This record gives sequence, structure tokens and C-alpha cells, in this order.
Amino acid sequence: MNATTWGIVVTCGKSEQMASGVDVSFLDLAGKAVFNYTLQAFEHSHEIAGVIVVTAPERVEQALGLCQLYGFAKVRKIVAGVASFYGSVQQGLKAVGEDVQMVCLHGAGRPCITHALVSEVVKGARKEGAAAASARVGGQLLTTGKGDVVKDVVDASAHWALQSPVACRLDWLQQALAAAAKKKQQPEDLVELLGQIKKPVKLVANPRPNILLRQPTDFMMAVALLA
Repeated sequence: MNATTWGIVVTCGKSEQMASGVDVSFLDLAGKAVFNYTLQAFEHSHEIAGVIVVTAPERVEQALGLCQLYGFAKVRKIVAGVASFYGSVQQGLKAVGEDVQMVCLHGAGRPCITHALVSEVVKGARKEGAAAASARVGGQLLTTGKGDVVKDVVDASAHWALQSPVACRLDWLQQALAAAAKKKQQPEDLVELLGQIKKPVKLVANPRPNILLRQPTDFMMAVALLA
């Protein structure tokens, strides 16, 4: 399925804030706003035809100015979001073009993605219906009991850590969100939601660290990775 794909980049909400409540996406990272790096990856992916940026209501004008400054030609619209990630995604969905059949979701607080990763995730979703960036855990995981004493050892060779972006057929995403709303759930994980409606998700291995910026030391690591 060679579906027209748009990205939805979320820059607001609790999942995109540091512990202090500061919006990560608008902080400086090596001379550029954090969300510049995500939009750059989407801009250079040949699989992405357009991008919707979802930001805090008070940041709409600032986001527009930055997009114009950086020359992001694929950004079609900037819309106001809400506190939850998937609540913001739903706001973004209202702005996608009528010909869009697939969306690629990403929180801008993970700036160390590449256009190649975005493209591979979209290609995986076109083949399977949905796909997500991920990394093998490997090694052994330990479960503990009282006093942090090791209780069990688990072989993690078959386990993966979910990352972002996540791409999905638009109709599947709408179906998953509708099912969550019917159950009065507050979705945090699209892969879990898709599982609940019996839809498969292809995992796309990401060989690079995919840091979620949460504290100052994360910024130091991100600068080194983006250098």
C-alpha cells in the first residue's frame, strides 16, 4: 500500500516537558530549538508528504515563526494541543489532508531520530499496517522483592524497548482511539491500543540511542549524538 503519509509532531503536554514543567521542544540544543531536529528528520524523509505540528496554545505563533525561520516546507499547519499526547494527536488528525491514508507520530522531546529511521518506520507500516521504532533489550533483566533483593532473572534476548516514531494506517488509528474512548481509557501507548483491536505492529530496529529529553544530562548526551 503506497499510502500518502503525513507526520504529526507533538511538542506539548506532560510527556514533552521536563520535571520542572518546562516545554522541552523550545529549549536550545546546540544552537537550535529542540523540535528543529525532529522536523528536520521529517522534512528530509521521502516517505513524508506533509507535517502537522501540535503545540501548546500559547506557543502557536512561536512555533510558526521557528518553522518559517528554518524553512520547513512540509509543515502544513500548526494547531493547538492539550495536556495528553494522544489528545494532541487527535487535534492534529483534524488538520490532515483528505488524501492522507497513513500518519507517523512522534514526540519532539526525542530529537535524535534520523530521516532514515522515519522512512523505515513508514515503509514498515505500509507493509504491515503499523510499525514502531524500537531497540532490542538483550542481556538479562532482574526482578526484585523486598529490600531490592533479586527475586528472578529473565532472559531479555527476545524483548524490545518501544521507541518513537510510530506509523499507522489512519483508519486503524481512528479505530484504536475510538475503542479507547468507548472504554474511557487515556491512551499512552499506541502499540498497546492496536493490540487491543487485534492489529499487528512491525518493530523497526533503531541502531542509535533515541533519548527522551527529561533532565540536563540528557541534553549533554543529545549534543554528542547530534554532533
